[in-house]
Amino acid sequence: MVQVLKEELRQAVIKSAQVEFAQFGYAGASMKRIAAQTGISVGNLYRYYKDKEDLFNSVISPVYHELETLISNHHAQPHGQGNIFELIVEALTNIVVEYRTPLLILIDGARGTRNENAVQKFHQMMADNVAMHLADYSNKGGEGLKPQVAWPVSVAFLQGYFEIIRLHEGTEDCKRMVRQYLLVWFQGLQAIL
Repeated sequence: MVQVLKEELRQAVIKSAQVEFAQFGYAGASMKRIAAQTGISVGNLYRYYKDKEDLFNSVISPVYHELETLISNHHAQPHGQGNIFELIVEALTNIVVEYRTPLLILIDGARGTRNENAVQKFHQMMADNVAMHLADYSNKGGEGLKPQVAWPVSVAFLQGYFEIIRLHEGTEDCKRMVRQYLLVWFQGLQAIL
């Protein structure tokens, strides 16, 4: 029973930390406020997390790994042209449903942490994948698209996705906007791919 209480306390700390990091970012967040919001002493908080960055990483790690996996492994999924759109919509809306707040913290509040360049890393991973698809397209006899176009396409796509998450707090509204956004991208990309 003691272990259950400890895990419940750890989850309460994570929830308090999400609120704190979302409001103040990493740089402005206070371990003292997180402890007070959780209803524990600062000393007890440090029994669970060695420092603020350790706590920050506990908050953002799940979404970081989820988005990293989605971007880097999307081509490993077997799919036909008919359902690729639905698979992408489902994956990106699941991130919104499960990890909206931690994702916003990661993309907007990570300055001063080892994850402060996460957005650029996601852009690069996405650009590498787009470049691979552009090369496949060119090898199949399509118009010779330059791999350099992959970077701006990737940045534009991810920044648009992040902006939807920032602006649409309601889960259903956000999911609807992600679907519409992806539809615009998918129909546009289908025209050349």
